[in-house]
Amino acid sequence: MNREQFAALLEKYQDGRCTEQEKLLVEHWFALLENENAGEVSESDLEGTSERMWAEMQEKTFLPDLHERNGNSPFRSIYLRWATMAASLLLIGWFFTGRVRDRHVPLTAYAWEEKRNDGTNILPVMLEDSSVVELRPGSSLRYPSRFEGGKREVVLKGNGFFSIRKNPKKPFYVHSGGVTTRVLGTSFHVSTAPDGQQTKVEVVTGLVSVYSEKTGEDAVDMLVSPNHTATFNRNSGKFSAGLADRPRMLNAGISFQFNNAPLSLVAQHMRDAWGVDVEAENSQIMNCPLTADLSGQPLFTQLDIICAALGAKYKVRGSAIRISGPGCKIRSTHAFRTRKPNHSHMQT
Repeated sequence: MNREQFAALLEKYQDGRCTEQEKLLVEHWFALLENENAGEVSESDLEGTSERMWAEMQEKTFLPDLHERNGNSPFRSIYLRWATMAASLLLIGWFFTGRVRDRHVPLTAYAWEEKRNDGTNILPVMLEDSSVVELRPGSSLRYPSRFEGGKREVVLKGNGFFSIRKNPKKPFYVHSGGVTTRVLGTSFHVSTAPDGQQTKVEVVTGLVSVYSEKTGEDAVDMLVSPNHTATFNRNSGKFSAGLADRPRMLNAGISFQFNNAPLSLVAQHMRDAWGVDVEAENSQIMNCPLTADLSGQPLFTQLDIICAALGAKYKVRGSAIRISGPGCKIRSTHAFRTRKPNHSHMQT
């Protein structure tokens, strides 16, 4: 096996495409290093290991063909013994020097597990730290049996809802569709389109940061707060901000009973209750008085009632709501208190 074949084998293993024989051999390399060399190899010792190890392997021996069916060679066990130890150091060296091409799956001494939801109902997955991931049908999750080091990392394909146990000393990372979502402890949705071209992160509680795998963590693209979304377009390589389709009330103590209250005050109450900015294209409309009881209504139903009362209209633009209209055209709001919710809002 030459160096290119060896690198290809590591990539296959991380992608889960190895044969059973290849998988066992790679895991055997890890086991040998963990049991016999634990504590003897530091990060500084491994600098340049890739080049040195490969040179020594070429001088002293070679890696046998993994597909060779004749295992009776008297030299085979010697070759395998030396090669597995060298390969283990090579693997760890690549980990520290950043030479593993697939950074979605970090190397770890613990086994990675995978759960797939091939059913029609939501599949809950309990992680080692008591965090829970709810997998939607057709989705899968890869995760380590135990979280090591200073971070917790998983790989999602498809759609999942995450309830992450808070641990400021060990942030949680979700890799999905070219996007990494970083949190300390919160709940959020991550969904990737079947074609892989779009990945959407929707936050329910807490605050998360998102960035593309290309830019890396040092260049966070967006911070996402509750009831807000970040959608990554793989073609453009950019994120766009938006609002959740069904925002959740964040502060139930906010009053929504208004008596000749200016729209600016109503907008402030909506911001405090939903975490969403309500703006106006015409600043004069913010002075228009409103008398209405919006208690117990979803966000977009509240907006429907407000606009019907003021003769205005609204649109979702990015992560804010923009109200437009000619001015104060006050109508009775009594007829709108029992109207059915209308979720035909537009996001632009």
